[in-house]
Amino acid sequence: MSIAKSKETPLRALTRDGTYFEDFQVGDTLVSPRGRTLSDTEHMAWTSVVMNTAQLHFNQAMCDESPKVYFGGRRVVYGGIVFAFVAGLASEETTENALAELSFDNGRHANPVFAGDTLFAESIVTGKRDADRLDAGIVSFKLIGRNQDGKVVLEIDREVLVKRKSHWLSR
Repeated sequence: MSIAKSKETPLRALTRDGTYFEDFQVGDTLVSPRGRTLSDTEHMAWTSVVMNTAQLHFNQAMCDESPKVYFGGRRVVYGGIVFAFVAGLASEETTENALAELSFDNGRHANPVFAGDTLFAESIVTGKRDADRLDAGIVSFKLIGRNQDGKVVLEIDREVLVKRKSHWLSR
């Protein structure tokens, strides 16, 4: 069987400009334009998948019995979900041309997140350095997650191996 060729479709870039090693400058703050509301169903499902059994995530009766102790009687979203959603929100601005995530260090949850909260992400470029390979460099970020009220809910240091435009765009 032969397939008739039509006009050739031009290749489309898999990533956008502005996220190569050379594009990042120390001190830049990159704010994700998207937000993500976390549902109670997602909270329960993901917390179950990772087998987190902490009662503060699952036991509404316990929270109802001691609302002064347990955030006004509200169950807290598992921090791994908060981290995953914030890192995902930041990815388009920070890791679209990444070759590898190298590290996440010094993380802290500054305020609780509850089902129904909307998460936002920003990344501050804190450093840049050469890597052991010529086609990439290492970019360091302070990843910050905020809720719908602008309160910081997550901070973590992140290092990413990012493609060098000078190498990859010449291919």
